[in-house]
Amino acid sequence: MYIKASLSVLALVLPIISIAQTTPNSDQEEHIVVTGTRTAKLLSNSPVLVDVIDGDIIAKVSHGTLAQALNYLPGVVVKRSVKDGYNIQMQGFGGDHVLVLIDGQPIISPTGSSADLDQIPADNIEQIEVIRGAASVMYGSSAMGGVINIITRKTDESGLKIDYDLSQYQGNTIEDSDLNHTIKVNANENFVGWQTQLNALMINDQGYDYDSDTVSQDAASVDKTFITLATSKDHGDIATDVKYQWLDEKKLRDSSAIPGQSEIIFYQTDLTKHQLDLGLKGTKAKKEPWQINLRYIDHQETSGQSNSLRDTHIVMSEINGQTVFQLDDIELVTGGVIHADRLNQDKPTDGAIEIDNKSRESAEVFAQGNWVKKNTQILAGMRSQYDSDFGWHNAVRLSTMKNISLSDITLQWRAGLGQSYRVPNLKERFYVFDHSALGYMVLGNENLKPETADSFNSSLTINTSFADGSIDFNSNISIHYSETDDLIDSVIDPEQSEETGLSIYQYQNISQAKIHGFDVSTEFTFSQWQMQLNYSYLTSEDQNKERLLSRPRHQVKFNINYDIDAYDIEFIAYAVYQASEAVPDSYLGVENNEYTTFNAVMNQTITSNLSWRLSVDNIFDEHKSPSANGQNLFDARPVSSRTISAGISYQF
Repeated sequence: MYIKASLSVLALVLPIISIAQTTPNSDQEEHIVVTGTRTAKLLSNSPVLVDVIDGDIIAKVSHGTLAQALNYLPGVVVKRSVKDGYNIQMQGFGGDHVLVLIDGQPIISPTGSSADLDQIPADNIEQIEVIRGAASVMYGSSAMGGVINIITRKTDESGLKIDYDLSQYQGNTIEDSDLNHTIKVNANENFVGWQTQLNALMINDQGYDYDSDTVSQDAASVDKTFITLATSKDHGDIATDVKYQWLDEKKLRDSSAIPGQSEIIFYQTDLTKHQLDLGLKGTKAKKEPWQINLRYIDHQETSGQSNSLRDTHIVMSEINGQTVFQLDDIELVTGGVIHADRLNQDKPTDGAIEIDNKSRESAEVFAQGNWVKKNTQILAGMRSQYDSDFGWHNAVRLSTMKNISLSDITLQWRAGLGQSYRVPNLKERFYVFDHSALGYMVLGNENLKPETADSFNSSLTINTSFADGSIDFNSNISIHYSETDDLIDSVIDPEQSEETGLSIYQYQNISQAKIHGFDVSTEFTFSQWQMQLNYSYLTSEDQNKERLLSRPRHQVKFNINYDIDAYDIEFIAYAVYQASEAVPDSYLGVENNEYTTFNAVMNQTITSNLSWRLSVDNIFDEHKSPSANGQNLFDARPVSSRTISAGISYQF
């Protein structure tokens, strides 16, 4: 059925490629992207559709870190979890199926699918590149739903930039005087030929509470420090990159009181992570560049309720590399990955060992060829992985792109057909996410099987201009269809939930599921205005025609930018609408299943060195009802509170 559906769509789309064969208009400055093919290409010349957000927009939208900026991306669902992380979905695939990279290297999320986007200072980002859809052939396990690649800024110039942000939750502070502070420092200097960069991010967040009459609080207080020290040098034929990262995080949230006593039980997280990266790459032979990256991560975390803490220790090591060959009209990328990780978990209060030195190892090889002609490209690749627990897995993919010109309109058609896979990680198999203080637990499942998918996607990009070139118009229409086997998802256990009074979830395989939908994105650019509107529709069902949970059927994103050049002021307003998630049978009813959040930002450049900003997130304070859980009602709204923020930046 999948092949028939794919061929039917191809039959509808293929006839348009015979209309014309000219190269897209290249009058405007273009982005250079690397995520689609793992090699640098102009955006219009990428055979895989890549969405891009400029670093300047990211820094203006975000008063702290990355999460706000992702709401600019069409088809990307970003939810703040009750654990204060962020769950990311693309094309119906959840956080464990969307791979988040920094400069091509994955962010490790040891405590589940909630990626820690706070560790990425927004003003240190050059651009964000997004691939929606299966990308396992080039990026391996965890890329079934897509890839978000965060490209950081690199400079040879010396400099120092300091950014300070002050914010407050409006009407929901735990104490009336509570203020939140975010400090970002970026410094660059050259030491005897080594270009060195220091990034420091310090977050002090007091948390918020919607109902001060209860003991339990709705958002934890957070103290987080994230420091990155990176240095690089070109030695002639070889360039060296060394990066060290340190993360220290403490979270605290009151959850309940012991009956008859004054003692408060609270939920806490105390986390320390060390990460060391070493990169080598060739610089002499431009036609045959190569690179090797080595990584080591040590992650230690104590978390849980104060009367039932768990210690978790995760160690990961990895070596990956690739090389590029140019064979006439074919660009060939080949490479491999060797990976190992280890997980331990125990309860220090009673000495119980819950996970005793569980480990897994894997080895992967991949190859991809990109055949390039003037107006046509074909991209074909395959990947093989051997996992110590699950044996061999393979994936193949074929993509194509065609440039088309109709008078003043430039069209680009892209399509892809292929496979993807994901091997269950140690967390899904063994980890215990005990968040009883937050009303839920997530349990691992040792019997999980690897998941696979066959996918098809197609997109048509339209570029043109109006009013003698003063108005630029860009639109993209994308469709996607996937059939999955053994999809891993967290499913509520009604019996355990009823016994404990908590929402008890367990990772399980869904034998078969179909996920399909479409995305429509339009953008108008005027001399001082820019407006973007995106709509995404999604249907996801298992073999019993039951909808998959936590996936909104409808999403609309709208943003508008306006520049007042005379005063160097830029206004940005954006809104997100989501509706119609599947409601689990365990709920007695629905509190809310659609919502809209509105946000606004103003930035002003005072001098070439000094700028300031003012922003309001979640203007109308649209958030999950604090009483919904107690009444066992489903509420799809975000947990975030309305926040007013003011910030200042100075470049020395």
